[in-house]
Amino acid sequence: METEKYKLLSELQIGEKYKRPVLITAVNENTAKNGKSFVKITMKDGNSEQSATMFDTSAADIAAIGIEKDSIADAEISVGEYQGAKNYKILSLVPTRDSSLTIDDFVTLPPVDLNVMYEQISDLIKSSGNDYNGKYEPLSSLTLEILEKYKSAYLSSSAAVSMHHNLRGGLIYHSYRMIKAADALCGVYSILDRELLLCGTALHDIGKLWEYKTSAAGDAQFTASGVLFGHLYLGASLIKKFTDGHNYNMEKVQLLIHMILSHHGSQEWGAVVCPSIPEAFALHYLDNIDAKIYMCEDFYKEMSSGEITERKPFGLDNRLYKSGLYDEI
Repeated sequence: METEKYKLLSELQIGEKYKRPVLITAVNENTAKNGKSFVKITMKDGNSEQSATMFDTSAADIAAIGIEKDSIADAEISVGEYQGAKNYKILSLVPTRDSSLTIDDFVTLPPVDLNVMYEQISDLIKSSGNDYNGKYEPLSSLTLEILEKYKSAYLSSSAAVSMHHNLRGGLIYHSYRMIKAADALCGVYSILDRELLLCGTALHDIGKLWEYKTSAAGDAQFTASGVLFGHLYLGASLIKKFTDGHNYNMEKVQLLIHMILSHHGSQEWGAVVCPSIPEAFALHYLDNIDAKIYMCEDFYKEMSSGEITERKPFGLDNRLYKSGLYDEI
């Protein structure tokens, strides 16, 4: 089924009623002042996520008709206005009648195929391998072994609960853009160890495979390990585990672990230590660049040419402006 034939939820206008299939990602029950139950339903349309209210019903009522988290449902939606913003209400909700629909029809994915990104990352890492004339196993082999071991999760994991790259496949998309930028940077700054920087870039967020649990819809939630340890520690510990029984250059392995522990840049932002080598500095700034550019891309989807955000977006240092020049891209 082509979801493109339906209007997006964000395109619906105030005063409009519309029927379309949606992916239900959350159902939360509340009680109104009159004592009656109502539910807040979070739904996806394949482009964005919206919250809607369904009155005079309960979570049990919704479950009784066969709708739960990650269910696909046919919804009749009305759009009102509250405090100057769109307010979505669900008038009716039933399990979808279209058996051809799958979760993938409603999930936002990166603009590059997941397997294509994985192959390009692997090829760049292979090309960077340095065995020091046969003295050591290359660091690239360590990196490729880790990626292959956890390939499925690496391809499907979100990179965040919110902020940036918070979608299914967000982790590999974030790493893919960074590793391409890192490779280009090595052509400018000869001081950089290409193998170390590319391997560190590919693995800098590998701990997020255990820090988050990503649903089929791409929504991420913190795990106990994520809360207790964080992805920097989890990633560094993983590197140590995979070096046992191998003849790697252990100083280079230490530098790789340092890059993972320091890639947030400062302890204020969660780094265990601050960067102490050129590759760690490069990794930190590449990480920051990709996060900021992604946030701009995400905001621009909802902005018109010449528009300025009403306030400074969280994570950015100024209000965001969208130039009309982007209409020409």
